[in-house]
Amino acid sequence: MVIILILVLIGCYGYFWERFRFQVNRQDLTFSDLPAAFEGYRIVQLSDLHIGSFSGGFEKEVQNLVDLINQQKPDLIVFTGDIVNFGSDELKGYKPILSQLSAPDGVLSILGNHDYALYRRKLTRAQQKADVKQLVAYERSFGWKTLLNENVKIERDSTHIYIIGVENQGYLKSYFPKFARLDRAMKGVSESDFKILLTHDPTHWRHDIVDKTNIQLTLSGHTHAGQFEVFGWSPVSWAYDEWQGLYYNDDQILNVSIGAGSLIPFRLGAQPEINVLTLHCGK
Repeated sequence: MVIILILVLIGCYGYFWERFRFQVNRQDLTFSDLPAAFEGYRIVQLSDLHIGSFSGGFEKEVQNLVDLINQQKPDLIVFTGDIVNFGSDELKGYKPILSQLSAPDGVLSILGNHDYALYRRKLTRAQQKADVKQLVAYERSFGWKTLLNENVKIERDSTHIYIIGVENQGYLKSYFPKFARLDRAMKGVSESDFKILLTHDPTHWRHDIVDKTNIQLTLSGHTHAGQFEVFGWSPVSWAYDEWQGLYYNDDQILNVSIGAGSLIPFRLGAQPEINVLTLHCGK
């Protein structure tokens, strides 16, 4: 009975408290080829919102999260996928909150594996595609720009950087969507340009980005750190080489956000986060 009581208390803590303890994870990143006009450029990365897990009386926590993001005064906000659990209908009613996200260079988003309605087994492929279109329409109604294998040029003082957004590309499981078209997404981008890639699944970095491109910074999510972490260890580390925080390969950097939401409405140790990434020029 003592063991059962402890488990119940842990479950209640993870459900009612820990999964809403949003953390601000700040990192300063230095690049030798960042245009000088972008010194101090601040990006807030939001990932894995899984909005369906906030239904049932927890909508005010989404408002708290939006307020926290805006308080960081970002130049750009990026969302790196998995806005829903199963389908676009979960976004109904959230426009008044999510449209409040604001930054001078806007809000850019990509799709994660859960955003393709693949886990609603009864839907036909045509219905899944229709649901994706509806999800993108929702995001665009929030004022977000959803990148579907596309890029955006951001300019400062006659210089620029590119934000490249690809669709989901997962390698761990055969059923993870593989829709990224990096060549299409980089249309008009040159080798000498400073590039930031948004790709939901961090396995994409090791397979297709490292040593195959010169993309300087990649931002991913997906892992949630297993929603369970003790003394810096999570069982998700058995499956993913890159699952939380910063990873380096010479001049290439990957940041894996453990996300702000929860697919299973519970977190313990792996507190939900937003990532504030400040770019600097230098060696």
